[in-house]
Amino acid sequence: MKIWNKVLLASIITLLVAGCDDSSKADDNLDKAKDSAEQMKDAAEQKAENLTDKAQTTADEIKKEAATQADQLKDKASAIKDEADKQAGAIIDDAEAKAGSIKDEVSKHSQQLVDQAQAIKHDAISGANDLAEQAKTKTEALKNSAENKAEELKSNIDAAHNHHAPSDTQQ
Repeated sequence: MKIWNKVLLASIITLLVAGCDDSSKADDNLDKAKDSAEQMKDAAEQKAENLTDKAQTTADEIKKEAATQADQLKDKASAIKDEADKQAGAIIDDAEAKAGSIKDEVSKHSQQLVDQAQAIKHDAISGANDLAEQAKTKTEALKNSAENKAEELKSNIDAAHNHHAPSDTQQ
């Protein structure tokens, strides 16, 4: 719209300068004004077309740059994701290795405890057997001692009985 305003203003100025003396001059001036207006219109259209083309070219360049940057960001994100996956895998592998090591250590410790318990059980059984044997030996000794004492007492009783018995018969 501004271009048309300029064209009309230029036409009016041209008419005023040329004057209206003569109709042929006016027609010539009008034709010149029309040609000038036509040239201005063509120039404005050309300039608008150039601006549109330049804007389109700039927009295409921006789109290409944006697509390139988007691809770069996508690649970076993919690389970051891959790195994170690798680190997570390494952490998981490390955790599994540590868990395996702990499991082995617990298993060894558990086996040691089982072995110690077996040794304690064996020692307890041996000790109990020894105590039983000692008790049996002492019981035998006490039994023999008691039998000996009983024999001795019996002998003493018999001897005392025999000693008294002849004197009873003598009286």
